[in-house]
Amino acid sequence: MIVILLTAGTSKFFSSHGFYDYYSALFQSDLRITLPATLVNLYLSAVPFVEIGLGLALLSNRFRTTVIYAWFGFMLSLLFGHYILQEWSAVNQMLSYIFLGLVALILPAHQSWLTKPDLS
Repeated sequence: MIVILLTAGTSKFFSSHGFYDYYSALFQSDLRITLPATLVNLYLSAVPFVEIGLGLALLSNRFRTTVIYAWFGFMLSLLFGHYILQEWSAVNQMLSYIFLGLVALILPAHQSWLTKPDLS
């Protein structure tokens, strides 16, 4: 999950507004469900920051459960966006990411990624 979020967030930062311009134009086309342009553009502007923030927060185990629930919310918002755009294959792919969050929630937690385990 960490690699997915950090890779996606950094690629959006270095895309020279390609991500923002592409999806902003798609949401302004003729769709069954229309959202206000300002709402879409605010969301698109926040996406890289959310991805980087969640990725970095997952490095610590302190707020693990909270960050995983934030992952669910973020992935559901992306799923909803792809649903509005009628990108059905992307909607199906998002279900795998939601399942990844479920697995992370179920797996046992450890103290920290950054400390050595006590093997004595």
